[in-house]
Parts: sequence; C-alpha cells; structure tokens
Amino acid sequence: MSNPDGKVVVITGAGRRQGIGRATAHRFAREGARLVLTDLDPEAGPASAEISGAPSNLAAIADEIGKTGAEVLAVAADVAVEADVDRLIAAAVERFGRIDTMVTNAAIFTSQIKVVDLPAEVFSRVLSVNLLGTFLTARAAARQMIAQGDGGAIVTVGSRASRRGSVGLSAYVSSKFGVIGLSQSLALELAPEGIRVNCVCPGAVDTDMYAEAIDGLAAREGLDTAGARDKLVKTVPLGRFTTPDDVAAAIYWFATEESGHVTGQSLNVNGGTWLN
Repeated sequence: MSNPDGKVVVITGAGRRQGIGRATAHRFAREGARLVLTDLDPEAGPASAEISGAPSNLAAIADEIGKTGAEVLAVAADVAVEADVDRLIAAAVERFGRIDTMVTNAAIFTSQIKVVDLPAEVFSRVLSVNLLGTFLTARAAARQMIAQGDGGAIVTVGSRASRRGSVGLSAYVSSKFGVIGLSQSLALELAPEGIRVNCVCPGAVDTDMYAEAIDGLAAREGLDTAGARDKLVKTVPLGRFTTPDDVAAAIYWFATEESGHVTGQSLNVNGGTWLN
C-alpha cells in the first residue's frame, strides 16, 4: 500500500468501543482508505462464562467512522466459521472490487483458569477464534490478492503472550504463539505473490479485554481497581499502558510501502515489557 488513499482495508474484531480494531479503522480512515469492518453479530454472546469479551458495537462504530467521510462497509461475521469468512470477503469485493490489506485482529480471552480446570471446549473456542480465525481470514484475503495480481499486505495481531507462557492462560498463550508461526509461514509462501505478512504483538493495551485482566488481579490480591492498575503499569518500563492508537500505528506502518521490504516479522508494541 504505497498510499492508503482509496485502498481497501479489511479489519476483523473492529466492533469494540475501546478496541484495537476501532483505533486501526480510524487510523486508516484518516488516510483515505476504504474500510470493511467485521465483528460478531451484536446478539452473539460468549461461548461460555469462562470466555471474556466486550459486546460488539459494530454498526455504531461503522457509523461513527463513516461520519468522518470514510467509505465503510460493516459485515457481521464469526472469523472462526469458514462460510462467514467467505461471505465477508465476497461482500468486500462486491462493494469495493478488491482487497489491499487484511488486518486479522479478532480475538477472545479467557479469565485465569489453570490447565487442570480448563474445559476442552473453552480451549477449543479460543484457538478457533484466535488462530483458526487468523488462518481463515488471511487465507481468504490471500486468495483474493493473488487473483488481483498486484500484491498486498496481511497484518496479524499477536500479543506479549505470543512470546512467553503465563499461568492460567494456556489457551490464549497457545493461540497467540501460533499466530506468529502462522504469520512466518504465510510470509514465506506468499512472498512470490508480492504479499507481505507481518505480526504486531501488543502488550498491556488499555482495552475492555485488559480491564477484565485488571479486575482479575484485583480480586486475587485483594486490591481495588486503581491499585491493580498501578501495580500492572509499574511493570511497563515506559511507564504507561499501551493504547489502541499505539498498536494501530504499527499496523498502519506494516500496511504501507514504508515497510515495503519487511515481511515475516513480529513487532512488539508494549512499552518495553518484554525486557522485564
């Protein structure tokens, strides 16, 4: 993407008010991109009580971004369902004629559950959304980009959990480790087609999802929410939580020709927490 103006960008997981997807959509909208935003149907709840996630506000966010003057298409879809992903790509091509960038941001999270207590269906659902969903959306986008014949960019979203294990988060960690491996493999396979694949790895991002992690820490250690936030932010060398806009900036860079000779990379955006 040499210049985002007029390019078509698909962003999954774009329906959360404090989410990375929404921030990324706004970043591309400011540069004139045409956007296809997707998230779960607002009526769809979590698969079980152990799975966390703020409700989808996809239509409202698409309307919000459309009011900035951007062209926006909203498509409710579950990225873990192949037919939904195929429908998403078909809708994008029908509306805009092509796809230039795919951002595979959709993810879900589990509250702290030790592996001996973790239901298999919860483990499976987390991997289905976070890893299978990344595969399905990246594959569908790659097929369309190959048919177009002029390359493209796929930006996956990993995590600090892509690089180290964590007690009580085995499903989430497994899924996010897999995202980096998948991204590297896709980068090698798709390089001859001029399609670059890179991964952004956020740390403690101040989102609805991370608010639930803060609440969990507060409950375990007998802290109030402010005390838990303070304890966690002290683990970040740069002294603050990562914002969705911080992550959006990295995603945007990977989609442009500023990173035109970069593929197969995973970039930490976490204020230096990996150094601790």
